[in-house]
Amino acid sequence: MKNIEVEMGNIIVAKEKNNLIALGIGSCLVVTLYDSKRNIGALAHTMLPAHRLSFEVNNLKDERRKRNPESPDTKYADIAIEEMAKRMEALGARIEDMEAKLIGGANMFPAFESNIGKNNISSAKEKLKKLGITIAGECVGGSQGRSVEFSVATGIVTIKTKF
Repeated sequence: MKNIEVEMGNIIVAKEKNNLIALGIGSCLVVTLYDSKRNIGALAHTMLPAHRLSFEVNNLKDERRKRNPESPDTKYADIAIEEMAKRMEALGARIEDMEAKLIGGANMFPAFESNIGKNNISSAKEKLKKLGITIAGECVGGSQGRSVEFSVATGIVTIKTKF
């Protein structure tokens, strides 16, 4: 079994005997997608809620992305989820057989009123609903960091909480 670390802003799609891991999840949101009939899974380590929410702030980056559509900006939850589903389908998965799990979205500094974690969670749920993907489980919110291990062979997601 091979462990593959998914760094912030990235996604990895894998088959069968791989473990996808993400370490030190705070306000970021990890999204896993899994097709249990075909043992195909994906993990996204997203940082920001939705591309549409930051369009004006990142106009220059968006213009570059428009010129290079083969390189989607997967730091955004909405774009990452679309890209995960697309890449899984390219390996033979079917969107109607996919289920999602959500991990993270914490407020790591409760003294500051930050909604980034909550917004990440809301954006992911909205996109999953639009795609018709069921959320099979979630460990979100709070003020503690987490690390995640996703076994593509079994679909089991293991979460370690940091406090």
